[in-house]
Amino acid sequence: MKKKYFPNNWRAIKDTPDKFFPSMPYEQFEDWKVYGYVLPASVFSLVRTQDKDGKVEEFTYNTLHHTKKRLSKSIKEDKEIYLCTMEGMYHLMPNDLLPTDFNNEQ
Repeated sequence: MKKKYFPNNWRAIKDTPDKFFPSMPYEQFEDWKVYGYVLPASVFSLVRTQDKDGKVEEFTYNTLHHTKKRLSKSIKEDKEIYLCTMEGMYHLMPNDLLPTDFNNEQ
């Protein structure tokens, strides 16, 4: 069964004159797009994981409970984790999750 084709309008964007795309300083763009993100009210979190082979998976969750379950599973699978909620963005590396030996014993 062939998937339905949804055409995009890339040519209209390509043919649009530059004056319709005003430039802005990088700091302004960063504040607007990186620090000004908004998740829809129906979404609690976005979780993106990456395994050692580089395979990336992304999950969207409506509740804290399900987010915690995904984080636990990803930690057990030793994956790199990116977590985005309305409270902030977090990045956990597998090495960050290892127990720390404060006695410096080998």
